[in-house]
Amino acid sequence: MARRAERDDDEISVAELLKETGATARPLTGGSLPPRAPLPDGLSPAEHVDRIEQRAREAAAAQQRAGARIRWVSAICGLVAVVGSLVVIAVTTSSPGREASPPQVPLLPATTPKPATSTPPPPSPTVMVGRQTAPSSSASAPPPPPSSSAAAPQASCSVRFTVQDQWDDGFTAAVAITNKGAKTLSPWTLSWTFADGQRVTHGWDGDYDQRGGRVTVNAADWNTTLAPGATVTTGFNGSIRGGNPAPGAFTLNGAACDAG
Repeated sequence: MARRAERDDDEISVAELLKETGATARPLTGGSLPPRAPLPDGLSPAEHVDRIEQRAREAAAAQQRAGARIRWVSAICGLVAVVGSLVVIAVTTSSPGREASPPQVPLLPATTPKPATSTPPPPSPTVMVGRQTAPSSSASAPPPPPSSSAAAPQASCSVRFTVQDQWDDGFTAAVAITNKGAKTLSPWTLSWTFADGQRVTHGWDGDYDQRGGRVTVNAADWNTTLAPGATVTTGFNGSIRGGNPAPGAFTLNGAACDAG
């Protein structure tokens, strides 16, 4: 079998093979040569050299594949190390213990300030100049009796009704409800009455129901509790047939509210 004139990059020559194996080349001319050992499988010397070169090429290719595997494994290990470092950094930076939570300031219930009572100054002595007069026999007039009508109790809630937008046959309104009492309302229900045929068409932050001119708003699932001093806001879209006067007679859980 004829040898190829040119060899590929992964081929190895006989000289390189001898250098790799540490063998010594023997001269083919001059002197007496020892008897040549028979080649295996009855191969010719050229075929035997080709087989040796083929095995050398296979060994070199195996080394290249092993080197590629080692480089691939090293790259994977480096990538895993980088990803692990990023995960550790992300976990440590997002840990709740490292974030300083702002101090929680407790909300104090709103209370109605009481009017300050001023103590009247003691009466100053009267100095009589000139002659003294006999004391009058008539007694001083008694003070007028207090009014029989008691002061009306202050409402425990206030409602601010605001029309945010209005067009030919409709409007958008916001309703702010403030608990001015000392007790938490949970749940709460607000009611009012329209005076000019307005109708609620769509509401949010509350469950709306209207029967005639009477509108009832029940608390939604996320704003059920109304603490003292707290304000909750709801809103709706409505339709109008002409005028759009603001409603009145607001009640919160059956108690009358001030209209803000």
